Amino acid sequence: MKVFALSFMVAACVAMGASAQVKNDLKRWKLKGPVKTVTEYEYSVNATAKEAVKDVLKVKSVCRYNDEGNRVEYVTYSADGAMLSRSVYNYNDSGRLVDVKRYRGDGGLNVTTTYIYDKLGNESEENNYDPSGTLFMTGKGKYDLNGNRIVFDRYDGKGHLFLKSNIRYDRNGNETEEREYDSHSSLQFTTTFEHGNYDKNGNWTFKAVYKNDKPRSVFEREIEYTGK
Repeated sequence: MKVFALSFMVAACVAMGASAQVKNDLKRWKLKGPVKTVTEYEYSVNATAKEAVKDVLKVKSVCRYNDEGNRVEYVTYSADGAMLSRSVYNYNDSGRLVDVKRYRGDGGLNVTTTYIYDKLGNESEENNYDPSGTLFMTGKGKYDLNGNRIVFDRYDGKGHLFLKSNIRYDRNGNETEEREYDSHSSLQFTTTFEHGNYDKNGNWTFKAVYKNDKPRSVFEREIEYTGK
């Protein structure tokens, strides 16, 4: 009986430790190594071609990470270098993401997103507010045992479901497919992702995106690591 009680207490402590786990953004975004910045380039493609081959630069984004592996700032630029948006990330003392404030290129606040977590530290709910503080969208996620979000449902500001996503991943944790359904479970879009050209840390530097089997865009990214 004492052995059982001791085993139960140990199991409970392990469970409590798991529930207190806080994932940093490098883990959340499946990035490996001491990442400092990620610069990503999105290119248009020839929509009539069968394969995704990059054409014209559409958007450039730069994401900076701190020493704890959390995002600090995410900025997007147009092809001519004009700032389109800037996101600032706020964390609590435990390193858990509290909210993200997204600003327009002119500096005005656009969206504030707050987060709710499950006992394993996964983002189970996000709430999006416009500059006046009015809720306009809520997203609710479900995760597999590897911490991959496999379901993401979106609700409007009145709580009505309008879009459901089912997501698949490869063994490296990279997203390979997203199927989007309307509120009546009718399939609307199937988006597939092909990753390649991995760097020495195992992070992809090339991604092709297809929507309903048609090439949609190509992403290339440059990753800078600390100590470099």
